[in-house]
Amino acid sequence: MWAKTLFLVGGGLAFALALGGFLDEGVLADAEQGISESLQVVYATLLGFVAPGPRYIIYPVLAKLNQAGLGTAAIISMICGHVLIEPSTAMLEAGFFGWRFPAKRFVVSLVITLAAGWGVLLLAFFGVEIGT
Repeated sequence: MWAKTLFLVGGGLAFALALGGFLDEGVLADAEQGISESLQVVYATLLGFVAPGPRYIIYPVLAKLNQAGLGTAAIISMICGHVLIEPSTAMLEAGFFGWRFPAKRFVVSLVITLAAGWGVLLLAFFGVEIGT
């Protein structure tokens, strides 16, 4: 039991730290200039989707992104993508409910996650600031 937990947490933490090491301010500045904010929301959603482990695993990555000045919409999308989509539960759900259930849950979660990020962009367009 402990070995499995340590393996999963350690793997997720290694992912977050490795990804955080690749993110420097130069790379993020280039990404911000060359990628529209709505596309940043899509990328953050997908990054949150593939991030393994429990929710606290992506916090080092989010801290680095926040320090580099990435927008609130992308950060919210990454958190929502990690929490709502969470592919690690798909096998368990498929075993209990069949494959149609996790497929539908994935589609609904993807729509909600993208809507959250794009909703923040829409609020910013109308002058409502969320976060710092």
